[in-house]
Amino acid sequence: MPVKNEPGHRRLARRIAAFFIPDDGPIPRSAELDLTANGSLKGQYIVTLSTQDWRDLWTRKQRFMLQFARQGNRVLYVETQFHWLTYFKLFRKQWRRVFLFLRGPREIEPNLFLYTPPLLLPAFQIFPEIAAINNFVLAFFIRSAMAKLAISNPLLWLYSHYNEPLIRKLGCRKALYECVDEFSAAKGLIKPNVVKNQERATLESVDAAIVTAPGLKRTKSLYNRNINVIPNGANVGHFNAAENRSEPEDLRPIPHPRLTFVGGIAYWVDLELIRYLANLRPDWQIVMIGPVMVNLLGIDRLRNVHILRRKPYDDLPAYLAWSDIALNPYRVDSIAENCSPLKLYEYMAAGLPVVSTDMPEARKFPGIVDVARSYDAFGAAINSILDWQPEKRAERSQAAKEESLNHSWESRFLEVDRIAREVVN
Repeated sequence: MPVKNEPGHRRLARRIAAFFIPDDGPIPRSAELDLTANGSLKGQYIVTLSTQDWRDLWTRKQRFMLQFARQGNRVLYVETQFHWLTYFKLFRKQWRRVFLFLRGPREIEPNLFLYTPPLLLPAFQIFPEIAAINNFVLAFFIRSAMAKLAISNPLLWLYSHYNEPLIRKLGCRKALYECVDEFSAAKGLIKPNVVKNQERATLESVDAAIVTAPGLKRTKSLYNRNINVIPNGANVGHFNAAENRSEPEDLRPIPHPRLTFVGGIAYWVDLELIRYLANLRPDWQIVMIGPVMVNLLGIDRLRNVHILRRKPYDDLPAYLAWSDIALNPYRVDSIAENCSPLKLYEYMAAGLPVVSTDMPEARKFPGIVDVARSYDAFGAAINSILDWQPEKRAERSQAAKEESLNHSWESRFLEVDRIAREVVN
């Protein structure tokens, strides 16, 4: 913040520093957990190796660690491990990453510290030898960050499957692995067998594991008996109030019916399905809200597809409130078979009718989520919903909101807190 009567050279130095090392930004109030009673885990040191940066789309990773810090644990949140090829590929967006690393651990609020790790060697999910080098480098720098924060013998909380050696290298008293996807099915510089071996070593070494879908438990329980299924959730109160929001300005020029997708536009989104729907009915307006992480294959040039990109989390309920149908257009593959789409719970909390491709998590909600097993069936489901009378739409909306109460982030966190206490004790 500006300082009264601050000398000009200091003001200039502060502005230059802010350019290279920007503020990590305020925590979205609507993303915080609303717990009348905190969980019981307190007084612990927690080092988390996340697969998301703090400023990325908010998921369980940021929410859980924020809550652990607020209830009296000292948390070091280690951000995404970038390798050099990814850094150069995303240089225009990520060039400050080197400066953030040089800054060391930075305090977000009391008990919560972020650390951006150094750039690593690529292909660590292809060659185990490279993974070993990367873990050696990571251990050196994370130990240094821990020393600055007086953290020792922590609970290591892994969201990454390739950092098992850090359990020993960081002197961790206990370790927990939280698996949110089938990583061996991911795209990029990986070999599925190498990924499976890395994850097996992690599962065999941790004291407990949490997975987000039953399909993940079936495969991971071969290597660890203490596996718990805790799906994703929603900030229910935040999205329940969607109907009270005014229409966003960039949505106003887009006519109805609006078919809306909210989330990262990544390789798991079936863009060919989006193209099919846009061509099937040019009067349907498809609105996509979220960071673009893949080649859009030309769908952004279609007149009735609107790529609005990422919006502040606080504003998402307004976009859903002024939409007609929510879309969950996952590719039907092993990723979809083993994931828990966070957006499903947010759509339900907003009271929107949902059409989804065929995946296990969507099948859990008959009468609330319409599951389509083909492109034709997806289009037919949308057409059917658009023909509903207001009474049926209100009935479905109420049922969805009531179901969403069973899937709040608060209830999910209390389950996670219980498991963490069992591990520590």
